[in-house]
Amino acid sequence: MNNIIYVLAMILIIALVTAALRFAPFFIFSGNKPVPEFIPYLGRVLPYSIMAMLVVYCLKTTSII
Repeated sequence: MNNIIYVLAMILIIALVTAALRFAPFFIFSGNKPVPEFIPYLGRVLPYSIMAMLVVYCLKTTSII
């Protein structure tokens, strides 16, 4: 019985932390405050850099010959 309570508590904690991380930007950047300049910059640059990192990671063990 304790094992079930432990598992349910862990699932609840994980769900709350995930929801808090998802809603945090809306609370941080809400209101009439201007968005810092680096946030739109990261939005433009990060997708390409993440894709490049994934390609390098996937091909790092590939033999050319």
